[in-house]
Amino acid sequence: MKLSPNLTKLTLTLACVFGFCGLSAHAKTYYVSQSSGDDAAGGDEAKPWKTLAKASIEYKPGDSLLLKCGDTWNEELAPKGSGTADKPIVISSYGKGNKPLIDRQDFKQDRSGIRLTNQGGFKIVGLEFANCMTGIYSEYPKGSINHKYLWIEDCYFRDSLHYGHYENYPQSKIGLGVCLFSFETANKIVASDIMVRNCVFRRLASGFWTNSPDNFNKNASFIYNFSNLVFENCLFEEGYQWQQGIRGVDRGAMRNCVTHDVGRGFRSFNGVAGSMFFRCKDWVFEDCEWGFVDIGLGSGDGEAFDFEGNCDNMTMRNCSFHDTDGPGFLLCCYASDGNPNKGIVMENCLINAKSKRPIQPRVKAAIINTTDWTEATWKNCRFYLSPGEVVMAVMDPEKNKSSTFTKCFIKDLKDASSSPKHPAKMSESTEDDKQIFQLTFPSAVTINEFKVVEDASSSITRYAIECWDAKKSKWVNCFNGMGIGGGFVCPIISRSTTKARLVVIRTNKDKAVITSFDAFNEPPGDAFDVPKGGVTPNRVGK
Repeated sequence: MKLSPNLTKLTLTLACVFGFCGLSAHAKTYYVSQSSGDDAAGGDEAKPWKTLAKASIEYKPGDSLLLKCGDTWNEELAPKGSGTADKPIVISSYGKGNKPLIDRQDFKQDRSGIRLTNQGGFKIVGLEFANCMTGIYSEYPKGSINHKYLWIEDCYFRDSLHYGHYENYPQSKIGLGVCLFSFETANKIVASDIMVRNCVFRRLASGFWTNSPDNFNKNASFIYNFSNLVFENCLFEEGYQWQQGIRGVDRGAMRNCVTHDVGRGFRSFNGVAGSMFFRCKDWVFEDCEWGFVDIGLGSGDGEAFDFEGNCDNMTMRNCSFHDTDGPGFLLCCYASDGNPNKGIVMENCLINAKSKRPIQPRVKAAIINTTDWTEATWKNCRFYLSPGEVVMAVMDPEKNKSSTFTKCFIKDLKDASSSPKHPAKMSESTEDDKQIFQLTFPSAVTINEFKVVEDASSSITRYAIECWDAKKSKWVNCFNGMGIGGGFVCPIISRSTTKARLVVIRTNKDKAVITSFDAFNEPPGDAFDVPKGGVTPNRVGK
Protein backbone atom coordinates (compact mmCIF):
# COMPACT_ATOMS: atom_id res chain seq x y z
CA MET A 1 0.00 0.00 0.00
CA LYS A 2 1.35 3.40 -0.96
CA LEU A 3 1.00 6.05 1.76
CA SER A 4 -0.13 9.55 0.92
CA PRO A 5 2.51 12.30 1.33
CA ASN A 6 0.73 13.63 4.44
CA LEU A 7 0.51 10.18 6.07
CA THR A 8 4.16 9.52 5.28
CA LYS A 9 5.11 12.81 6.93
CA LEU A 10 2.99 11.96 10.01
CA THR A 11 4.61 8.51 10.28
CA LEU A 12 8.12 10.01 10.23
CA THR A 13 7.11 12.64 12.81
CA LEU A 14 5.77 9.99 15.21
CA ALA A 15 8.94 7.93 14.72
CA CYS A 16 11.02 10.91 15.80
CA VAL A 17 8.78 11.51 18.83
CA PHE A 18 9.31 7.95 20.01
CA GLY A 19 13.08 8.05 19.50
CA PHE A 20 13.42 6.27 16.16
CA CYS A 21 14.20 9.31 14.04
CA GLY A 22 17.22 8.63 11.84
CA LEU A 23 17.21 4.84 12.33
CA SER A 24 17.20 2.93 9.10
CA ALA A 25 14.37 0.50 8.41
CA HIS A 26 16.69 -2.51 8.63
CA ALA A 27 18.17 -1.61 12.05
CA LYS A 28 18.08 -4.65 14.32
CA THR A 29 18.70 -5.33 18.00
CA TYR A 30 20.45 -8.50 19.11
CA TYR A 31 20.66 -9.91 22.66
CA VAL A 32 23.30 -12.03 24.39
CA SER A 33 23.01 -13.77 27.77
CA GLN A 34 25.76 -16.05 29.03
CA SER A 35 23.47 -17.36 31.78
CA SER A 36 20.35 -18.16 29.74
CA GLY A 37 21.26 -17.83 26.08
CA ASP A 38 21.66 -20.36 23.28
CA ASP A 39 23.78 -19.79 20.18
CA ALA A 40 21.23 -21.81 18.20
CA ALA A 41 18.52 -19.30 19.12
CA GLY A 42 17.50 -16.25 17.14
CA GLY A 43 19.32 -13.60 19.16
CA ASP A 44 16.18 -11.71 20.20
CA GLU A 45 15.33 -10.78 23.78
CA ALA A 46 13.18 -13.86 24.34
CA LYS A 47 15.81 -16.19 22.83
CA PRO A 48 19.23 -14.52 23.22
CA TRP A 49 22.54 -15.86 22.01
CA LYS A 50 24.96 -17.19 24.60
CA THR A 51 28.50 -16.33 23.45
CA LEU A 52 30.32 -13.26 22.26
CA ALA A 53 31.79 -15.40 19.47
CA LYS A 54 28.28 -15.89 18.11
CA ALA A 55 27.63 -12.16 18.49
CA SER A 56 30.77 -11.27 16.46
CA ILE A 57 28.77 -10.93 13.26
CA GLU A 58 28.56 -8.09 10.77
CA TYR A 59 26.37 -5.22 11.92
CA LYS A 60 24.76 -2.49 9.89
CA PRO A 61 24.55 1.22 10.80
CA GLY A 62 21.91 1.66 13.49
CA ASP A 63 22.06 -1.95 14.75
CA SER A 64 22.38 -2.70 18.48
CA LEU A 65 23.97 -5.54 20.44
CA LEU A 66 22.83 -5.77 24.06
CA LEU A 67 24.55 -7.86 26.75
CA LYS A 68 22.57 -9.02 29.76
CA CYS A 69 23.28 -7.25 33.05
CA GLY A 70 24.80 -9.48 35.71
CA ASP A 71 26.33 -11.91 33.19
CA THR A 72 30.06 -12.56 32.66
CA TRP A 73 31.99 -13.66 29.58
CA ASN A 74 35.62 -14.78 29.22
CA GLU A 75 35.68 -14.08 25.49
CA GLU A 76 36.60 -11.40 23.00
CA LEU A 77 33.84 -9.57 21.18
CA ALA A 78 34.91 -8.71 17.62
CA PRO A 79 31.91 -7.20 15.85
CA LYS A 80 32.23 -6.60 12.10
CA GLY A 81 30.97 -3.68 10.07
CA SER A 82 30.92 0.07 10.71
CA GLY A 83 28.29 2.57 11.70
CA THR A 84 28.12 6.32 11.36
CA ALA A 85 27.78 9.24 13.77
CA ASP A 86 24.06 9.45 12.95
CA LYS A 87 23.54 5.69 12.97
CA PRO A 88 26.19 4.14 15.21
CA ILE A 89 26.42 0.46 15.99
CA VAL A 90 25.48 0.36 19.68
CA ILE A 91 26.99 -2.14 22.13
CA SER A 92 25.28 -1.82 25.50
CA SER A 93 23.23 -3.72 28.09
CA TYR A 94 19.72 -4.88 28.93
CA GLY A 95 18.00 -6.07 32.07
CA LYS A 96 18.74 -5.16 35.68
CA GLY A 97 21.79 -5.65 37.87
CA ASN A 98 25.52 -5.11 37.55
CA LYS A 99 27.09 -4.07 34.28
CA PRO A 100 27.71 -6.92 31.82
CA LEU A 101 31.29 -8.04 32.51
CA ILE A 102 33.96 -9.18 30.06
CA ASP A 103 36.55 -10.80 32.34
CA ARG A 104 39.51 -12.32 30.47
CA GLN A 105 40.90 -13.90 33.67
CA ASP A 106 44.62 -13.28 32.99
CA PHE A 107 45.85 -9.81 32.03
CA LYS A 108 49.33 -11.14 31.20
CA GLN A 109 47.96 -12.90 28.13
CA ASP A 110 47.14 -10.99 24.96
CA ARG A 111 43.39 -10.94 25.45
CA SER A 112 41.12 -8.04 24.59
CA GLY A 113 37.55 -7.40 25.69
CA ILE A 114 36.30 -5.74 22.49
CA ARG A 115 38.44 -5.64 19.33
CA LEU A 116 37.74 -3.34 16.39
CA THR A 117 39.83 -3.52 13.21
CA ASN A 118 39.69 -0.71 10.66
CA GLN A 119 36.19 0.25 11.85
CA GLY A 120 34.29 3.30 13.05
CA GLY A 121 30.83 4.44 14.08
CA PHE A 122 30.52 2.54 17.38
CA LYS A 123 28.82 3.57 20.62
CA ILE A 124 29.83 1.41 23.60
CA VAL A 125 27.86 2.11 26.78
CA GLY A 126 27.55 0.60 30.25
CA LEU A 127 30.00 -2.34 30.15
CA GLU A 128 32.70 -3.58 32.55
CA PHE A 129 36.10 -4.96 31.54
CA ALA A 130 38.38 -6.86 33.96
CA ASN A 131 41.73 -8.67 33.65
CA CYS A 132 42.03 -7.86 29.95
CA MET A 133 45.40 -7.05 28.41
CA THR A 134 43.37 -4.27 26.76
CA GLY A 135 39.70 -3.62 27.48
CA ILE A 136 38.85 -2.01 24.13
CA TYR A 137 41.45 -2.27 21.36
CA SER A 138 40.89 -0.52 18.02
CA GLU A 139 43.48 -0.86 15.26
CA TYR A 140 43.90 1.11 12.02
CA PRO A 141 46.15 -0.09 9.15
CA LYS A 142 48.48 1.99 7.03
CA GLY A 143 46.45 3.73 4.33
CA SER A 144 43.28 3.67 6.41
CA ILE A 145 40.48 6.15 5.73
CA ASN A 146 39.34 8.47 8.53
CA HIS A 147 36.98 6.37 10.66
CA LYS A 148 34.67 8.86 12.31
CA TYR A 149 32.89 8.43 15.64
CA LEU A 150 33.76 6.23 18.58
CA TRP A 151 31.76 6.84 21.75
CA ILE A 152 32.65 5.10 25.04
CA GLU A 153 30.41 5.96 28.00
CA ASP A 154 29.74 4.71 31.53
CA CYS A 155 32.25 1.86 31.19
CA TYR A 156 34.46 0.44 33.95
CA PHE A 157 37.98 -0.75 33.09
CA ARG A 158 39.87 -2.47 35.91
CA ASP A 159 42.65 -4.78 37.00
CA SER A 160 45.27 -5.00 34.29
CA LEU A 161 48.67 -4.26 35.83
CA HIS A 162 50.86 -6.00 33.26
CA TYR A 163 53.97 -3.87 32.63
CA GLY A 164 57.19 -4.28 30.69
CA HIS A 165 59.27 -2.67 27.97
CA TYR A 166 56.80 -1.68 25.29
CA GLU A 167 58.86 0.26 22.75
CA ASN A 168 57.63 -2.07 19.99
CA TYR A 169 54.01 -2.10 21.13
CA PRO A 170 51.74 -3.84 20.19
CA GLN A 171 54.23 -6.75 20.01
CA SER A 172 55.22 -6.09 23.65
CA LYS A 173 51.98 -5.43 25.45
CA ILE A 174 51.00 -3.40 28.47
CA GLY A 175 47.82 -3.51 30.54
CA LEU A 176 45.44 -0.87 29.19
CA GLY A 177 41.82 0.15 29.50
CA VAL A 178 41.57 1.44 25.93
CA CYS A 179 44.11 1.60 23.10
CA LEU A 180 43.67 3.20 19.69
CA PHE A 181 46.60 2.01 17.57
CA SER A 182 47.51 3.38 14.14
CA PHE A 183 49.98 1.77 11.75
CA GLU A 184 49.84 4.91 9.61
CA THR A 185 53.21 6.72 9.58
CA ALA A 186 52.14 9.64 7.37
CA ASN A 187 50.49 12.79 8.68
CA LYS A 188 47.02 11.43 8.09
CA ILE A 189 43.96 11.07 10.35
CA VAL A 190 42.70 7.50 10.71
CA ALA A 191 40.16 8.03 13.54
CA SER A 192 38.32 11.13 14.71
CA ASP A 193 35.41 12.32 16.85
CA ILE A 194 36.15 10.11 19.86
CA MET A 195 34.23 10.65 23.11
CA VAL A 196 35.12 9.03 26.45
CA ARG A 197 32.53 10.03 29.06
CA ASN A 198 31.73 9.02 32.67
CA CYS A 199 34.20 6.12 32.60
CA VAL A 200 36.34 4.71 35.43
CA PHE A 201 39.88 3.38 34.82
CA ARG A 202 41.20 1.63 37.95
CA ARG A 203 44.27 -0.51 38.68
CA LEU A 204 45.63 -0.40 35.14
CA ALA A 205 49.24 -0.08 34.02
CA SER A 206 47.94 2.77 31.84
CA GLY A 207 44.38 3.91 31.31
CA PHE A 208 43.94 5.22 27.77
CA TRP A 209 46.51 5.23 24.93
CA THR A 210 46.65 6.54 21.42
CA ASN A 211 49.69 4.99 19.82
CA SER A 212 51.61 4.15 16.65
CA PRO A 213 54.87 2.45 15.60
CA ASP A 214 56.47 5.91 15.64
CA ASN A 215 55.87 6.30 19.36
CA PHE A 216 59.60 6.45 20.13
CA ASN A 217 60.77 7.88 16.78
CA LYS A 218 62.31 11.31 17.31
CA ASN A 219 62.22 11.94 13.55
CA ALA A 220 58.43 11.60 13.34
CA SER A 221 57.46 15.03 14.70
CA PHE A 222 54.20 16.72 13.73
CA ILE A 223 52.55 13.45 12.71
CA TYR A 224 48.89 13.31 13.77
CA ASN A 225 46.80 10.16 13.24
CA PHE A 226 43.89 10.97 15.53
CA SER A 227 41.61 13.99 15.85
CA ASN A 228 38.99 15.42 18.20
CA LEU A 229 39.43 13.19 21.26
CA VAL A 230 37.37 14.29 24.28
CA PHE A 231 37.39 13.03 27.88
CA GLU A 232 34.57 14.14 30.19
CA ASN A 233 33.90 13.25 33.86
CA CYS A 234 36.33 10.32 33.94
CA LEU A 235 38.24 8.91 36.91
CA PHE A 236 41.72 7.35 36.52
CA GLU A 237 43.16 5.93 39.74
CA GLU A 238 45.46 3.37 41.38
CA GLY A 239 47.42 2.96 38.14
CA TYR A 240 51.08 2.45 37.38
CA GLN A 241 51.97 5.04 34.75
CA TRP A 242 50.53 7.57 32.26
CA GLN A 243 46.85 7.15 32.89
CA GLN A 244 46.43 9.11 29.69
CA GLY A 245 49.26 8.27 27.27
CA ILE A 246 48.20 10.47 24.37
CA ARG A 247 50.30 10.70 21.21
CA GLY A 248 49.60 12.15 17.80
CA VAL A 249 46.22 13.80 18.41
CA ASP A 250 45.13 16.96 16.59
CA ARG A 251 42.47 18.70 18.73
CA GLY A 252 41.00 17.41 21.93
CA ALA A 253 39.66 18.23 25.38
CA MET A 254 39.61 17.00 28.97
CA ARG A 255 36.86 18.28 31.24
CA ASN A 256 36.10 17.46 34.88
CA CYS A 257 38.47 14.49 34.98
CA VAL A 258 40.46 13.22 37.98
CA THR A 259 43.78 11.34 37.81
CA HIS A 260 44.73 10.09 41.26
CA ASP A 261 47.14 7.73 43.05
CA VAL A 262 49.57 6.79 40.27
CA GLY A 263 52.87 4.88 40.58
CA ARG A 264 52.50 3.52 44.10
CA GLY A 265 54.31 0.19 44.70
CA PHE A 266 55.65 0.05 41.15
CA ARG A 267 58.96 0.49 39.32
CA SER A 268 58.95 2.09 35.87
CA PHE A 269 61.82 1.74 33.40
CA ASN A 270 61.24 5.26 32.05
CA GLY A 271 59.57 7.28 34.78
CA VAL A 272 56.11 7.82 36.23
CA ALA A 273 53.69 10.61 35.38
CA GLY A 274 49.97 10.95 35.96
CA SER A 275 49.54 11.88 32.29
CA MET A 276 51.86 12.08 29.29
CA PHE A 277 51.00 14.02 26.11
CA PHE A 278 53.37 13.94 23.15
CA ARG A 279 53.04 15.20 19.58
CA CYS A 280 49.62 16.81 20.17
CA LYS A 281 48.12 20.19 19.30
CA ASP A 282 45.09 22.37 19.96
CA TRP A 283 43.80 20.86 23.20
CA VAL A 284 41.80 22.40 26.07
CA PHE A 285 41.87 21.03 29.65
CA GLU A 286 39.27 22.42 32.07
CA ASP A 287 38.43 21.73 35.73
CA CYS A 288 40.70 18.67 35.98
CA GLU A 289 42.80 17.34 38.86
CA TRP A 290 46.01 15.31 39.06
CA GLY A 291 47.17 14.24 42.51
CA PHE A 292 49.30 11.79 44.50
CA VAL A 293 51.84 10.66 41.91
CA ASP A 294 54.46 8.38 43.47
CA ILE A 295 57.85 7.15 42.22
CA GLY A 296 57.04 3.89 43.92
CA LEU A 297 59.99 1.48 44.01
CA GLY A 298 62.49 3.92 42.58
CA SER A 299 60.98 5.03 39.27
CA GLY A 300 62.04 8.35 37.81
CA ASP A 301 60.16 11.62 37.42
CA GLY A 302 57.02 11.44 39.58
CA GLU A 303 55.23 14.47 38.09
CA ALA A 304 51.49 14.97 37.86
CA PHE A 305 51.54 15.98 34.19
CA ASP A 306 54.04 15.81 31.34
CA PHE A 307 54.02 17.65 28.02
CA GLU A 308 56.69 15.36 26.62
CA GLY A 309 57.52 17.38 23.52
CA ASN A 310 56.08 18.61 20.22
CA CYS A 311 52.88 19.78 21.97
CA ASP A 312 51.50 23.04 20.58
CA ASN A 313 48.61 25.31 21.57
CA MET A 314 47.60 23.42 24.70
CA THR A 315 45.46 25.41 27.17
CA MET A 316 44.71 24.43 30.76
CA ARG A 317 42.09 26.27 32.85
CA ASN A 318 41.12 25.72 36.49
CA CYS A 319 43.32 22.64 36.84
CA SER A 320 45.06 21.37 39.99
CA PHE A 321 48.35 19.44 40.35
CA HIS A 322 49.23 18.31 43.85
CA ASP A 323 51.02 15.88 46.16
CA THR A 324 53.71 14.50 43.87
CA ASP A 325 57.08 12.92 44.56
CA GLY A 326 58.54 14.88 41.64
CA PRO A 327 57.44 18.24 40.23
CA GLY A 328 53.83 19.13 39.67
CA PHE A 329 54.48 19.73 36.00
CA LEU A 330 57.11 18.67 33.45
CA LEU A 331 57.75 20.55 30.20
CA CYS A 332 60.03 18.22 28.26
CA CYS A 333 61.39 18.13 24.72
CA TYR A 334 64.37 15.77 24.87
CA ALA A 335 63.19 12.33 25.94
CA SER A 336 60.92 11.57 22.97
CA ASP A 337 61.30 14.52 20.62
CA GLY A 338 63.69 17.36 19.94
CA ASN A 339 60.92 19.90 19.32
CA PRO A 340 59.90 22.16 22.22
CA ASN A 341 56.33 22.65 23.34
CA LYS A 342 54.88 25.91 22.01
CA GLY A 343 51.79 27.87 22.91
CA ILE A 344 51.29 26.26 26.34
CA VAL A 345 48.83 28.42 28.33
CA MET A 346 48.00 27.78 32.00
CA GLU A 347 45.11 29.88 33.36
CA ASN A 348 43.94 29.89 36.99
CA CYS A 349 45.79 26.67 37.76
CA LEU A 350 47.22 25.48 41.09
CA ILE A 351 50.41 23.55 41.84
CA ASN A 352 51.06 22.10 45.29
CA ALA A 353 53.62 19.54 44.22
CA LYS A 354 55.38 18.72 47.52
CA SER A 355 58.42 17.66 45.38
CA LYS A 356 59.78 15.06 47.76
CA ARG A 357 62.67 14.35 45.42
CA PRO A 358 64.48 16.40 42.75
CA ILE A 359 64.04 15.50 39.10
CA GLN A 360 67.48 16.87 38.36
CA PRO A 361 70.53 17.04 40.70
CA ARG A 362 69.97 19.14 43.81
CA VAL A 363 66.84 20.92 42.52
CA LYS A 364 63.24 20.45 43.63
CA ALA A 365 60.69 22.48 41.69
CA ALA A 366 56.98 22.93 41.11
CA ILE A 367 57.75 23.03 37.38
CA ILE A 368 60.65 21.37 35.59
CA ASN A 369 61.37 22.83 32.16
CA THR A 370 63.98 20.94 30.15
CA THR A 371 64.80 23.98 28.01
CA ASP A 372 63.96 27.66 27.71
CA TRP A 373 62.84 26.93 24.13
CA THR A 374 59.53 25.72 25.57
CA GLU A 375 56.91 28.45 25.23
CA ALA A 376 54.67 28.52 28.32
CA THR A 377 52.48 31.27 29.75
CA TRP A 378 51.21 31.04 33.32
CA LYS A 379 48.29 33.40 34.12
CA ASN A 380 46.60 33.88 37.51
CA CYS A 381 48.18 30.69 38.84
CA ARG A 382 48.99 29.84 42.48
CA PHE A 383 52.08 27.95 43.63
CA TYR A 384 52.44 26.39 47.10
CA LEU A 385 56.11 25.72 47.86
CA SER A 386 57.42 23.01 50.16
CA PRO A 387 60.80 23.39 51.91
CA GLY A 388 63.66 23.65 49.41
CA GLU A 389 61.34 23.89 46.41
CA VAL A 390 61.48 26.59 43.70
CA VAL A 391 58.75 27.57 41.24
CA MET A 392 60.57 26.54 38.05
CA ALA A 393 63.93 24.94 37.30
CA VAL A 394 65.36 24.86 33.77
CA MET A 395 67.60 21.89 33.04
CA ASP A 396 69.23 23.38 29.95
CA PRO A 397 69.08 27.21 30.15
CA GLU A 398 69.11 29.12 26.85
CA LYS A 399 69.72 32.78 26.12
CA ASN A 400 66.15 33.32 24.89
CA LYS A 401 63.66 32.77 27.72
CA SER A 402 60.17 31.78 26.52
CA SER A 403 58.24 31.33 29.79
CA THR A 404 56.12 34.07 31.35
CA PHE A 405 54.27 34.41 34.65
CA THR A 406 51.48 37.02 34.84
CA LYS A 407 49.46 37.82 37.99
CA CYS A 408 50.67 34.64 39.68
CA PHE A 409 51.26 34.06 43.40
CA ILE A 410 53.69 32.07 45.56
CA LYS A 411 53.00 30.87 49.09
CA ASP A 412 54.87 28.62 51.49
CA LEU A 413 52.72 25.59 52.27
CA LYS A 414 53.53 25.92 55.95
CA ASP A 415 51.73 29.29 55.98
CA ALA A 416 48.48 27.89 54.57
CA SER A 417 45.22 27.91 56.55
CA SER A 418 46.51 30.48 59.02
CA SER A 419 43.79 33.14 58.66
CA PRO A 420 40.38 32.90 60.41
CA LYS A 421 38.28 30.03 59.13
CA HIS A 422 34.79 30.47 57.69
CA PRO A 423 32.10 30.03 60.36
CA ALA A 424 30.18 26.89 59.54
CA LYS A 425 28.00 24.17 61.03
CA MET A 426 29.45 20.65 60.61
CA SER A 427 27.15 17.64 60.42
CA GLU A 428 27.75 13.93 59.84
CA SER A 429 25.61 11.56 57.78
CA THR A 430 25.74 8.40 55.66
CA GLU A 431 24.99 8.22 51.96
CA ASP A 432 25.46 5.16 49.73
CA ASP A 433 27.32 3.50 52.64
CA LYS A 434 29.82 6.37 52.77
CA GLN A 435 30.41 8.65 55.73
CA ILE A 436 29.93 12.32 54.92
CA PHE A 437 31.07 15.32 56.94
CA GLN A 438 29.29 18.46 55.72
CA LEU A 439 29.97 22.15 56.31
CA THR A 440 27.01 24.52 55.94
CA PHE A 441 27.80 28.24 55.80
CA PRO A 442 25.38 31.04 56.83
CA SER A 443 25.75 32.54 53.35
CA ALA A 444 27.86 32.05 50.23
CA VAL A 445 31.60 32.12 50.89
CA THR A 446 34.74 31.93 48.75
CA ILE A 447 37.03 28.98 49.54
CA ASN A 448 40.58 28.36 48.32
CA GLU A 449 41.82 26.02 51.08
CA PHE A 450 40.49 23.32 53.36
CA LYS A 451 42.22 21.89 56.43
CA VAL A 452 41.25 18.50 57.82
CA VAL A 453 42.32 16.87 61.09
CA GLU A 454 41.68 13.19 61.80
CA ASP A 455 41.54 11.51 65.19
CA ALA A 456 44.45 9.21 66.02
CA SER A 457 42.06 6.24 66.18
CA SER A 458 40.89 6.85 62.60
CA SER A 459 42.51 5.60 59.37
CA ILE A 460 41.10 7.23 56.24
CA THR A 461 42.93 6.08 53.09
CA ARG A 462 40.79 7.71 50.38
CA TYR A 463 38.44 10.69 50.49
CA ALA A 464 37.04 13.46 48.31
CA ILE A 465 36.05 17.05 49.08
CA GLU A 466 33.14 18.50 47.14
CA CYS A 467 31.43 21.88 46.99
CA TRP A 468 27.82 22.58 46.19
CA ASP A 469 27.24 24.23 42.80
CA ALA A 470 23.95 26.13 43.07
CA LYS A 471 23.74 26.83 39.34
CA LYS A 472 24.09 23.15 38.46
CA SER A 473 22.22 21.96 41.59
CA LYS A 474 24.81 19.29 42.30
CA TRP A 475 28.01 18.53 44.22
CA VAL A 476 31.20 19.12 42.24
CA ASN A 477 34.71 17.81 42.82
CA CYS A 478 37.26 20.07 44.54
CA PHE A 479 39.95 17.74 45.90
CA ASN A 480 40.76 14.02 46.03
CA GLY A 481 42.94 12.86 48.91
CA MET A 482 44.49 9.84 50.55
CA GLY A 483 45.65 9.91 54.20
CA ILE A 484 44.82 12.78 56.57
CA GLY A 485 46.45 12.06 59.94
CA GLY A 486 47.03 14.88 62.41
CA GLY A 487 46.33 17.59 59.84
CA PHE A 488 46.25 17.99 56.07
CA VAL A 489 45.92 21.17 54.00
CA CYS A 490 43.97 20.90 50.75
CA PRO A 491 44.40 23.95 48.48
CA ILE A 492 41.74 24.07 45.76
CA ILE A 493 40.81 26.18 42.76
CA SER A 494 38.93 29.07 44.34
CA ARG A 495 35.18 28.49 44.51
CA SER A 496 32.10 30.26 45.89
CA THR A 497 29.58 28.01 47.66
CA THR A 498 27.10 27.72 50.51
CA LYS A 499 28.15 24.23 51.62
CA ALA A 500 31.01 21.76 51.30
CA ARG A 501 31.46 18.14 52.27
CA LEU A 502 34.15 15.52 52.86
CA VAL A 503 33.17 12.09 51.54
CA VAL A 504 35.02 9.15 53.11
CA ILE A 505 35.60 6.56 50.39
CA ARG A 506 37.86 4.07 52.22
CA THR A 507 39.34 3.46 55.64
CA ASN A 508 41.77 0.84 56.94
CA LYS A 509 39.43 -0.02 59.77
CA ASP A 510 36.15 0.97 61.34
CA LYS A 511 34.48 4.35 60.96
CA ALA A 512 36.34 7.57 60.24
CA VAL A 513 36.65 10.15 63.00
CA ILE A 514 37.21 13.75 61.89
CA THR A 515 38.07 16.16 64.68
CA SER A 516 37.98 19.28 62.48
CA PHE A 517 37.08 20.17 58.90
CA ASP A 518 37.56 23.86 58.13
CA ALA A 519 37.32 26.10 55.07
CA PHE A 520 39.39 29.22 54.37
CA ASN A 521 39.70 32.08 51.91
CA GLU A 522 43.43 32.63 52.35
CA PRO A 523 45.55 35.48 50.95
CA PRO A 524 47.15 34.03 47.79
CA GLY A 525 50.72 34.88 48.79
CA ASP A 526 53.45 36.94 47.17
CA ALA A 527 52.95 38.30 43.67
CA PHE A 528 55.02 36.52 41.06
CA ASP A 529 55.44 38.09 37.63
CA VAL A 530 58.13 37.25 35.08
CA PRO A 531 58.00 38.90 31.63
CA LYS A 532 59.02 37.03 28.49
CA GLY A 533 62.79 36.98 28.32
CA GLY A 534 63.10 37.30 32.09
CA VAL A 535 64.83 34.87 34.41
CA THR A 536 62.59 33.05 36.89
CA PRO A 537 63.52 34.19 40.44
CA ASN A 538 65.04 31.49 42.58
CA ARG A 539 62.61 31.95 45.48
CA VAL A 540 62.94 28.86 47.71
CA GLY A 541 60.15 27.42 49.82
CA LYS A 542 60.61 27.34 53.58
